[in-house]
Parts: sequence; C-alpha cells; structure tokens
Amino acid sequence: MKKLMTKLLALTLVLSGLLAAQERKWQQKVFDIRYSDPQALARLVQGVMRDRDTRVIENVALKAISVGAYETNDLQAAEELIKRFDVPRGEGPSGAPRNIEVVAYMVLAGKTGSAGDAVPADLDPVVKQLKAVFGYTDYRLMDTAVLRVREGQTSDSSGNAGMVDPNLPSAPWIYQMKLKATTAQSGPKGNVLRIDGFRFGLRIPYATGGTQTVTAGQGVSPLVNQQWQYTEVGFSTDLDIREGQKVVVGKSKVDRTGNAFILVLTAKAVD
Repeated sequence: MKKLMTKLLALTLVLSGLLAAQERKWQQKVFDIRYSDPQALARLVQGVMRDRDTRVIENVALKAISVGAYETNDLQAAEELIKRFDVPRGEGPSGAPRNIEVVAYMVLAGKTGSAGDAVPADLDPVVKQLKAVFGYTDYRLMDTAVLRVREGQTSDSSGNAGMVDPNLPSAPWIYQMKLKATTAQSGPKGNVLRIDGFRFGLRIPYATGGTQTVTAGQGVSPLVNQQWQYTEVGFSTDLDIREGQKVVVGKSKVDRTGNAFILVLTAKAVD
C-alpha cells in the first residue's frame, strides 16, 4: 500500500509539472512599427511587462518590435501599448519625432499672504477656478520647472522650489519631476500631448528640537538644537493635455495653517 501511494504521489507531481509547462507555453509575436521610434517604444513596452522572462527586442533598421512571453497577459499588454502609441502624430519639418515642452507651475494657496512671487497673468483663469472650488483667497507662484523632451523619451528634473516659511530661512522646499514618455497627436482642435508615467514629488521641511525654558511674559520658548526634517507630498498619473491648456494635476495641504500646494501643468510640441 505504501509503495502504491508513493507511485501515485510521483505521478501527481509529474502531471502537475506537465500542466505547469503547458500553462507557460512560449509565445512570440512581431509588430511592424510605422510611426514611432522602435527603440523608444520597446523601452516603454518592456517597462510594463510583469513577467521577468518576457523579452522585448527592437529592430530599428526594419522598424519592428519582437515580443516573446510565457504570459498571455504580457503579450496582450504589449500589443495594446504598441497600438496606442504607434499612431500618426505631428512631426517637425524633417519628419523626425518632435520635441515636447512641459511646464510645471508650483503654486502655494492660502487664506492669507504667503511667500513667493505673484501668479503670472496667464494663470489668472486657473486661479479664478481654484478660488471657486477650494475657497483659498491668496495664490503665489513658488517656482516654475521646464522639461523639454523628444517624443517617446524619458526625462526628469529636480531643484529648489524656494523657502516658504520665514521661520526656516535656510530650509528650501525641494522638488523632483519625472515623466516616462510623451507623444504629440494631431486633433481637430490642435495637438494633444499625451504624458505617461508623470511623477512629481515635493519635500517640505519642518524644524525639530527641544525647547528652552523662558521667563513668563518673555515670549514663546525657542527651539534649541534645531534640526530639519522633511515630509513629502506628490502626484503620480498619466494625462492628456491639449496644447495651450493648463491642467491642475493635484492639490495637497502642506502645513497646519491649511496652506495647500497646487501643481499646474501645460505642454506644447515644438520643432
């Protein structure tokens, strides 16, 4: 009886292995690329594949991408992504992929005056809408970040967004902006800029330390051994922006007084 059970167990393991092998059948498909850069598109496809065994190989000379996978879901995802991005779009005079310029406006909103420069006139329509929706009365421009990137390529930027809190004069707000891929598509109302894998992060400082005892009536106890710590806010999304349009990507409160950070994006295709 024991030998029979052992044989049955071995047979079950063999059958399980055969079933697993059948489920992971290797599949291969070659896609002709008509409009996009095969190398850039292959990088984009490889970035969303879930199975580490999936292989994405581009051939720039033949304008083709080969995708091999065990997982049917990966092959389907690759096909959908290639169909989505390999489409006619606005091109420069030479017929090459265009450059796309993305501008990020970092706006601080509050109920009273805040640090920063006055909001530029071209943001007035956005501010008017924000006042109606959120109720903040004071809007200040902290900084502006500009990214210029070729279609299908990744790009990132980081920098100092300024010092907002007058009590922390040496502690700047630090931002980082990154996008995975951009494309420009012609439409009846002008170009539409598609931005995929957009990420924006902002590090906001606050002071920590012990307090020093003071005599009654002589003011608030000051911090001693003051150090800076950072909290972070950020946004991550894919979005389409019509050329000339300004889009509010996100809003997040940044301090106890209720001040809010608002990120506004605009984009355009340039030769």
